[in-house]
Amino acid sequence: MSRSPRFPLWFKLLGWLFLHLTILGLAFFIFVRWQLGLGLDSLISGSAGDRLTAFGDSAVSRIADLPPRRCNDEIRPLAEERGLSAAIFEPNKPDSFPVRIPSNVMERARNAIPPQRSEGGPPPAGRSRPPRPLLDHPEGRPRPRRDMLDDGGPPPEELPPPDDPETPSVFLPKSRPAFLVKGESGGYWAGVLLHLPPTQVGPRRPVLLLVRADKLNGSGLFFDYQPWLWGGMAVLALSLAFWAPFVWGITRYIRNLKSAADEIASGRFQVSIPQRGDDELGELGRSIHTMAARLDHLVAGQKRFLGDAAHELCAPLARIRTGLGILEMKLAGADSAALSSIEADTAELATLVNEILAFSRAGNRAPNLRVIDLAPLVRQTIARESLDVDCALSIPTGLTVFADAALLGRAVGNLVRNAAVHVGPGAKVNISATKEAGFVRITISDNGPGVPEAEVSRIFEPFYRLDRSRSRDTGGSGLGLSIVRAAVEACGGTVSASLPPAGGLCVTLYMPCRNGADSASGSPE
Repeated sequence: MSRSPRFPLWFKLLGWLFLHLTILGLAFFIFVRWQLGLGLDSLISGSAGDRLTAFGDSAVSRIADLPPRRCNDEIRPLAEERGLSAAIFEPNKPDSFPVRIPSNVMERARNAIPPQRSEGGPPPAGRSRPPRPLLDHPEGRPRPRRDMLDDGGPPPEELPPPDDPETPSVFLPKSRPAFLVKGESGGYWAGVLLHLPPTQVGPRRPVLLLVRADKLNGSGLFFDYQPWLWGGMAVLALSLAFWAPFVWGITRYIRNLKSAADEIASGRFQVSIPQRGDDELGELGRSIHTMAARLDHLVAGQKRFLGDAAHELCAPLARIRTGLGILEMKLAGADSAALSSIEADTAELATLVNEILAFSRAGNRAPNLRVIDLAPLVRQTIARESLDVDCALSIPTGLTVFADAALLGRAVGNLVRNAAVHVGPGAKVNISATKEAGFVRITISDNGPGVPEAEVSRIFEPFYRLDRSRSRDTGGSGLGLSIVRAAVEACGGTVSASLPPAGGLCVTLYMPCRNGADSASGSPE
């Protein structure tokens, strides 16, 4: 049978981490190359360049037929709509811009303006003949002169036809973003080359539209934060999609292990742990399951041994007590008194054996679970004990529990007897019960001296006693409360102890109940 390859947990973690970082790095690299490249100028090669081109074309449409002195008056409203400052850059009149131009922006702006060709000079490189005047187009529209176009610029685009159908249209290059830079004294500056239509005199030199914004986004013109936001959300969603199932699987299995460990710590060894792969968590789950099975076997064997030993002791003890009774009838005086002391020790030994038997039977025998009316059971138990204890009951009429009547009666009887032994004359016991979601809470409290707070969690351990000397006058064998816990847990309930502020000891039993089996509608008795 072939065995699947084993991948340790650390290998899985490193693999997922490497894959996660690789995807994040690739996404970041692509996004940065798309948005930023190597600097702010790279923004104009992407969506920011398209927005600046559109802004420049809008400016050209406003100032195409205006003299230079009126161009900035038409551009200013267009820029103010976006909260920007914009104007035509004039190298000889830098103070004409609404805001002082930093020196680094001034240098970039002057370098961005193409040099003007002198009239009568040599033709541009690559021309084989001088430019010709406009010729008639076969369809009656003029053909553009090549010297109207900016050398090296983007392909020309036809401007919208004028209102006058007789007016010929010309082809002009689109506006071209030249640079985007941060000013030395603050703000962000962009330069856009505008190509204006020729006049009757001839073609016009491209002009530079200078645009300034206080922030990098430039009201959405320079930089748009929305793609970054959506990109970050996409990366986050991708990370969650990769990591959430993996981490959820680990944490859920760890929670299962914790629940199993809590069950084992409370003495319930029949735990169920889901199967997992061959990593460390899977091995830990199998180890816990094996440990629980071994503990269950050991504890069951211990209880069985105690029960068998106690059962085997019953017959010799019975014969010893019978023999002591016969001898007591034949002896008199001092010998009879000595024999009475032996009889008392034998009776105490018989009581201990009976308690061991009760403890063993409470945990080993299958309970006879059925719906029980709680109030009559508690009253019968108190009457059977025949103890000089003042018991106050507060149990609603008709309140029922789903338990074994014999085991629950023994648990209640042991608690009442425990109060009578440790409190003595004047012992008072309060027994109350209330129904809660899915169970019935039975509270039994006394007015005794209580126990030290550090010992509360240990009083249900077998053979545990507060008096380490284990004197006959200070208590029983230490099995009374252990029998209570074994009986309650055999019925499917739990037991806990606490120290009330008024003193004494309070033991709470949580017993299961069946939905609809009890009404608890009567008045407390």
